[in-house]
Amino acid sequence: MLKIALILFTLFIHVGMYGQLADGNTAPDFTLIDYYGEEHNLYAYLDEGKTVFVKIFAAHCPACWNYHQTNRLKNIYNAYGPDGTNELMVLALEHDQWNGHNAFIGDGDPWVTQGNWLDGTPFPIFNVEDPDRGVFDDYNVTGYPVVYKICPDRILERVFTSETETQLYEKVQECQSALSVYEQQDLGDIYYNQASRSLKIDRYEKVKSVRVMAITGQIVQTIDASGSPDIPIHSLNRGIYIFQIMTEDGSIVKRFFVE
Repeated sequence: MLKIALILFTLFIHVGMYGQLADGNTAPDFTLIDYYGEEHNLYAYLDEGKTVFVKIFAAHCPACWNYHQTNRLKNIYNAYGPDGTNELMVLALEHDQWNGHNAFIGDGDPWVTQGNWLDGTPFPIFNVEDPDRGVFDDYNVTGYPVVYKICPDRILERVFTSETETQLYEKVQECQSALSVYEQQDLGDIYYNQASRSLKIDRYEKVKSVRVMAITGQIVQTIDASGSPDIPIHSLNRGIYIFQIMTEDGSIVKRFFVE
């Protein structure tokens, strides 16, 4: 019996490692209510320019508990989440079905819970039950722990649980760099004109609208295409802003310091 159990466990781990969504896929959207009653929507965070780490775990899972105790996601969330630089979000989805409060606070047998998952966890944690469990089908969850990095362009990448806080933040920076790539769009020169307090775009006729976001990710202004190379931004206070320039082919993201 022990040999059979070990074989089944090995097969489960193997499927868990290789059965997930492949890198480069578009992350499926989801809206869930966290353990404390707050609603969270994945795409809303991505549209704010944030990188999102989605962790899928099970309360009974020893490997999940070991990763939880490394505090890696906790540390990057504290440094770069909403109470830090506000560049990222972490969402932790618990996979076990029919779990109650005791499983989340570590009150139960080891095959039910490995410890107190709520204590000291600063990011949203979700007890995913019906009718919301379709999110696990969308992400093809066959094992755990699983961690995905999802860039604002909604492209996901599997994250190894061995990666350090430094390596995780490098992935956030990769997302930010990707946002600034022109891809196949050519709008010519784009720059901030301090004298006229306007955004200058050479090929303005390709622009549909411009979304202006604070460095925190908050949308502060949306401007329809003006039919002019000069897009006035007189109302902005001094500071760093992210300009998401929308075209028919997609968007380009630029950062400028507004005086």
